[in-house]
Amino acid sequence: MNSIAQNLRAARRDDSTITRWVGFRVDEQNYALDIHQVQEVLAAAEIEPVPGAPSAVLGVINLRGRIVTVVDLRRCLGFAAAGDTGPCSVIIVDVGGESLGMRVDGIAEICSVAEAAIKPAPAIHGREPDPLVHGIVSRPGLMMTLLDAERLAQIAAA
Repeated sequence: MNSIAQNLRAARRDDSTITRWVGFRVDEQNYALDIHQVQEVLAAAEIEPVPGAPSAVLGVINLRGRIVTVVDLRRCLGFAAAGDTGPCSVIIVDVGGESLGMRVDGIAEICSVAEAAIKPAPAIHGREPDPLVHGIVSRPGLMMTLLDAERLAQIAAA
């Protein structure tokens, strides 16, 4: 048996080396969340504002009878808030057993990423990387930052 066939069989047996991510855009930047943290993706959602909510909280949506809080990922990631332009894309994630909506500028695709392709986030000015960033994937014509949904939820709640 040749080594290429052996390597392919080994790769098929070792599914742990490939992870899947839900890609999205915020302010023309590419990001992704681990598919295991994502419950569903809403191409368009009407968000009802909640008076007195923290600045990152846009409001709530009714998701098949469940009320789900929606946060603005633009604010969580340090970008200026987007103007109210009507329906928007929302990624619903599971954080600690609860659903949380994350408003994004656009949905990209589901990506398969080899663990070996994930590079650690660089230290900036001698400071440790933020635990918000799981890692960075670079492909020809695309750089994507992999985020941690639980850490995003902590930032939104602050």
